[in-house]
Amino acid sequence: MARVAAGPEIERLIQLLARLPGLGPRSARRAALHLVKKKEQLLEPLATALAETRDTILTCETCGNIDTMSPCTLCRDPARDRSLICVVEEVGDLWALERANVLNGLYHVLGGTLSPLDG
Repeated sequence: MARVAAGPEIERLIQLLARLPGLGPRSARRAALHLVKKKEQLLEPLATALAETRDTILTCETCGNIDTMSPCTLCRDPARDRSLICVVEEVGDLWALERANVLNGLYHVLGGTLSPLDG
């Protein structure tokens, strides 16, 4: 069994970070160490941002985007072409399309895939 080099609070942080996509146990341990070493510059602002996000996050009732208001910023934008609706699987797909700046329409987030066999 592996020996634990840090207290339970830091080990909990490592375990939570390891649950994020793309972070395994080693990367999570490195990230946790970096956060702890940069407490004032990084850990405290991150904790504040996470708490604020937890308290203000909403799912847009119109399109399914994640924002701090509903309808979301995209749905409220009068410059968007309302005749164009792009159906995406997940919010991450919507955000990727927005970063690529390839669509000036609206979106609909399915929240998963559709199975033609299962309905």
